[in-house]
Amino acid sequence: MKIQDVERVGDLAAAAAEAWGDKEFARFGELAVSFTELDRWSDALAEDLVRRGVGAGDRVMMLLVNRLEVLPVAVAAWKIGAIAVPVVAIYRSHELNEIVKDSRPAAVVTAQSLGPRALAEELDGCLARAGVEPAARYLVDATESVEGWGTLPPVDTVPTGNVVLPEPSAPHEECLRLYTSGSTSAPKGVRLHSPSVIFGGRQFNYRLGIDETDTGLALAPVAHIAGFLAACLVPLTTGAGAVILPRWNVEDAVRVIDEHKVTWSLGAAVFLKDLVEEYERRKGDGLHVLTYYVSGGANTAPDLIERADAIGMWAARTYGMTEMSGVVTLAPRESSVDRRSLWDGKLADNAECRILDPDGNPLPVDTEGRITIRGVQVLLGYTDPALNAAQIDAEGWFDTGDLGIVTADGWMQITGRTKDIINRGGEKFSSADIEHVLHRHADVSAAAVFGVPHDRLGESVCAYVVTRPGATPPTGEALAEFMLAQDIAKAKVPTEWHFAEEIPRTASGKVQKHLLRAARDGEAPIALAPTSR
Repeated sequence: MKIQDVERVGDLAAAAAEAWGDKEFARFGELAVSFTELDRWSDALAEDLVRRGVGAGDRVMMLLVNRLEVLPVAVAAWKIGAIAVPVVAIYRSHELNEIVKDSRPAAVVTAQSLGPRALAEELDGCLARAGVEPAARYLVDATESVEGWGTLPPVDTVPTGNVVLPEPSAPHEECLRLYTSGSTSAPKGVRLHSPSVIFGGRQFNYRLGIDETDTGLALAPVAHIAGFLAACLVPLTTGAGAVILPRWNVEDAVRVIDEHKVTWSLGAAVFLKDLVEEYERRKGDGLHVLTYYVSGGANTAPDLIERADAIGMWAARTYGMTEMSGVVTLAPRESSVDRRSLWDGKLADNAECRILDPDGNPLPVDTEGRITIRGVQVLLGYTDPALNAAQIDAEGWFDTGDLGIVTADGWMQITGRTKDIINRGGEKFSSADIEHVLHRHADVSAAAVFGVPHDRLGESVCAYVVTRPGATPPTGEALAEFMLAQDIAKAKVPTEWHFAEEIPRTASGKVQKHLLRAARDGEAPIALAPTSR
């Protein structure tokens, strides 16, 4: 099958191997695999999954930091009609309990440990609490045996051909599930199908011309849609190679970009800012500069795009969501610096945008309102039917929860958000989830959390706390320690604390966060407790 004719993700690896063969598909440190090796490795993994009882429609969950193994496991799941479920490793048992309960995986893949964390033990606990008994549990790079866990077949494993594999899932069936935080407390399960996922990768060819002559840098977590695009979907659909960073470090990134002549990447604005500053600092070193950078996930300052252009890097703001397999707007390669710096990209060719007023009525072009999107890239739905009812209407329009304008020729500009979420370096967190954890503290009477501007990460987490009457007011440091003890992701812990006498609310009891924001900026009075810090 020709790569351009593929309609099911389960057919991508074989078609890519036929098209690009021994060309390097992806690299992680010294370990690299070609397109042919990926196809063979994923065949062997698919056989092992089927032998253990995993089949069509089952969920294959990967809790891993950036590693090459995420890619063949996802491809193996697709080959047998199963659903790949990459999960970012910043999540701890607080979030994992909900994800395991929702996904009920038939197979799990993780590392034995991550720093001080015993990942296999964490997952065992989550699985037990959810009453889930997977057919397969795999460890990567295990230093010792762990009861109940096997070892993931390595890259040189050869498929036997003796196992009959199920057919890949049909194009419009779920193939990829990603968990993202939103306006609700628990992580939301986003269900994506083959057309969405395949177009998500191909549009980098359509708009930027990315092809087999290019090499991408996966600098975001590979279990996040941005990292998964760079490491897996764009290579499988365009033939571009990929280099996966183990973690973000700008000096390492610049070295890898130079060594492998990397041409493109995408991710949060924080990565672009670090790269631009490093290139400016090392001007005259003769380094190969990254050719394209697609910046999304947090507000990107116009001057940052201009600074990138001055050092020879094409950079552009973009708008995307996990619910749309990544980016839904992308500037064409020939776009001017002004367009790329002041606008958030041009709507994808497959997508329609409708801007609504507060009553749900369509607005004319160039008018600010609530953004709704319809098209191939939009998710099949959430795992929670209540969320589907709230965000997807009968005609397939998805309510993004964001505010903006769109021009007659499809250029979009984001002006704000209606959802109560925090976007920290491209990772979206629910304010409600963080508040719920704070409310567990015996001395906390009320808490309100929201995002505040951060020069590097786009947003950081700010908390207003009311102490229970008669209690000794805790410090911000003490509350941070308490939250970490609740196994919440470290990135969700507030870095800015205020202690107030009360939280302003409407007559119906809804927290008025706009007043808290104004108080923080010195624009409105809020009664602060003496312990404010």
